[in-house]
Amino acid sequence: MKFSRGFSLFEVLIGILITLLLLLATYSVFILSQKTERPIANRAEITQNQRAILDRMTRELRQATAIVTTLPANEIKFEDGHDIINQNPIQYIRYYVTNNNLWREVSYYYFPTDPSTHVRYNELDENGLPPQIQLIETKLIGEYINSLTFTGGAIITISLQFTKNDQNLIIITDVSPRNIN
Repeated sequence: MKFSRGFSLFEVLIGILITLLLLLATYSVFILSQKTERPIANRAEITQNQRAILDRMTRELRQATAIVTTLPANEIKFEDGHDIINQNPIQYIRYYVTNNNLWREVSYYYFPTDPSTHVRYNELDENGLPPQIQLIETKLIGEYINSLTFTGGAIITISLQFTKNDQNLIIITDVSPRNIN
């Protein structure tokens, strides 16, 4: 038994111990990277949502021909001015938050005597009565929104607060409507 060709029990145990330590270290790094990745992914999703929301809102607000809402407010309603040149019917867009969801509502005003003619929100009929409102569309625009505020006058400041999985993001931007007289 001079030349034994195997490992002793002690050497096998040391090898198993070293392998377990390496596996434990690898697993710990994997778990740490997973915990780090989730908040980053949530923040990236929130950022992407807020960009899409703000792009749409600011584009439409820039073209507004009249702001109906008295600011500051938690919602905004304005006259859509996107197709002013072609004299399309007058429509109004409203943005508001309900149950952490941002909604976009499109409507128009009319007089009961002529429902097919769109009129401005502040017009009065021959009897001095205000117009009635007709809802065209209500659409979900964004999720995870805690608050939405609009402030200002000639320049409107929009403040959005998003929360998802304990990740908070507050975005503030200014919009200057171009078509308001």
